[in-house]
Amino acid sequence: MPETRQNGGSATRWGPLFGERARDWAETWEGPSGYGTPLYEHVLDRARIGSGTGVLDCGCGAGRFARMAADRGARVAGIDAAEGLIAIAAERTPSGDFRVGDIEALPWPDDSFDVVTGFNAFQFADDKARALAEARRVSHGPVAVVIPTKVSESGIALVFKPLFPLFPPEALESMKQSGMFALSEPGKLDQTLGAAGLTALDDNEIEMSIVFDDSDAAERAFVGAGPTAPAIRNSGEQAVAQAVRDALRPFIGKDGRVSLPAWYRVVLARA
Repeated sequence: MPETRQNGGSATRWGPLFGERARDWAETWEGPSGYGTPLYEHVLDRARIGSGTGVLDCGCGAGRFARMAADRGARVAGIDAAEGLIAIAAERTPSGDFRVGDIEALPWPDDSFDVVTGFNAFQFADDKARALAEARRVSHGPVAVVIPTKVSESGIALVFKPLFPLFPPEALESMKQSGMFALSEPGKLDQTLGAAGLTALDDNEIEMSIVFDDSDAAERAFVGAGPTAPAIRNSGEQAVAQAVRDALRPFIGKDGRVSLPAWYRVVLARA
C-alpha cells in the first residue's frame, strides 16, 4: 500500500483537486500518447537513467514517467499530493515506492537517489525554493526540472484563458503563485534554482505538440484536470465543458484530432 504523508500547504489544496478525477487525468494527460512522452524521453536520455538507477519523481501524478524509467531498469519512487493518482502509479509499477505527500518535505533520507525529477511539479509548491532544495537534498546526482514556456502561445494556456470568468477570483489569484505557469516568467526559474543551491548544467527548450485523438478526449482531459476543479465548483460542469469545447475548436484538425502547440524548458541542475 502507498504510504500517506501530508504536510499541509499547497499539497492540501492541490491533492484533492488533482485526485478528484484521477482516472480521467491518467488516461488522457498520462496515457500512452500523453503530453509528457517527449519530455520524459529527453530526461531519461540526458540523465542517463537505466539499469539500477535510483529515480524519484516529484509530483509523479499517475506514474507514467516512473513506468518508463522502470522499463529501462531503474528503481523508481514517486510522491504526489493526490492519493488517487498515487494509487494508479502503484498499479502501473507495483515495484515502485509511491507515497502521498508534500514535495516541500520529502520523506526520504539525504542522497537516497541518483536522479530526482519534477515534470510540471515544482511550480505548484507554495515555497518553490524549499521544494527544489528538498530535491537537491535527496539526490546525489542531477535534479531535472520541467516547466512550460512561451505562455502567450501555449495551447494549454489558450484553452484555459476563456475559463477564467468561471473561476472564483481568489482561485485565479492563488494560481498565479502556485500553479501551472508560476515559474514560467523569464528569469524566475533561474532565481529559484539559485535560492535552492542548484546550478543549471543542461538547459534545453523543447517544442512539441500535445495531441488528443478527438475533441471528446481533449475535453475530458481539460475538464478532469485539477486546476479546472475550482471553476466547476463555482460555475458548474456544464458551463465549464461548453467553454472548453469552444476554446478547443481552433485546434481541431481536418482529421478530427486536437493538436495544441507547446514549449517546455528542461533543466538538469546540480548543487
